[in-house]
Amino acid sequence: MIFMARGSFVGLPTATLTSLRTKYLECLEAIAVAGASYSIGGRSFSRANLGEVRDTIEELTFAIKLADGSRVLTTYAKFGP
Repeated sequence: MIFMARGSFVGLPTATLTSLRTKYLECLEAIAVAGASYSIGGRSFSRANLGEVRDTIEELTFAIKLADGSRVLTTYAKFGP
């Protein structure tokens, strides 16, 4: 199944991530611009799912950036009380 919990896209091949992101971008456009419903992997999306589609695009983009090394991760240390 395509739908995964937050962060579960991390580690998938870049080609798979890019393909999924393209499908979700097409879905977003179909819903937001044309007001049409859209189906990915047997699941239908409509305006009611716009937030979920947007969140999935963000997760896929994050995973792609991690995979290609363009995502900068910063760790902060806090010392003392």
